[in-house]
Amino acid sequence: MQITGKKPPTSLDTYIKNIDAQKKLKQPLSQPAAVAEKEGDTVELSAEAKQIQAARNRLKSLPEIREEMVAHIRSQIESGTYQINSGKIAAAMLKDALSDEIT
Repeated sequence: MQITGKKPPTSLDTYIKNIDAQKKLKQPLSQPAAVAEKEGDTVELSAEAKQIQAARNRLKSLPEIREEMVAHIRSQIESGTYQINSGKIAAAMLKDALSDEIT
């Protein structure tokens, strides 16, 4: 990014000179942040940003591991009743491979 045009009203050198001068006079520095507070700066999120924020909060509340699903599959494996749908797995692998080629 390149900024062109007139120099901003206060530069670093001017700021440092003001600090030195105020130290000599022992006067408190004026706070630029106080000016911003008086002006009433506000931030308003868009509806889409609010939806994203709500979705993130919901995701944070979910457990990383679905314990009941793990227990159910584990019991099926132990009892020998767990069935693997190889066609479904192959279709998902092909779909994933094809989507990688497109992008």
